[in-house]
Amino acid sequence: MADDITVKREIVLEADTETLEKMRKEGHARGFTVYCDEAERTGGGNTAPPPLAYLGLSLGF
Repeated sequence: MADDITVKREIVLEADTETLEKMRKEGHARGFTVYCDEAERTGGGNTAPPPLAYLGLSLGF
């Protein structure tokens, strides 16, 4: 019988975010910068995709 092989992996995700103005946010991860914002009708400036759009994109990727 073959010996049981245990493989351990560690995944580390580091991200920093900050609020810029109104609902606009800036995020940094792995050297990339992304922005999100909400629509004007919900108090944002509609300058970038909303956070929920990024969630949908991540599921598609």
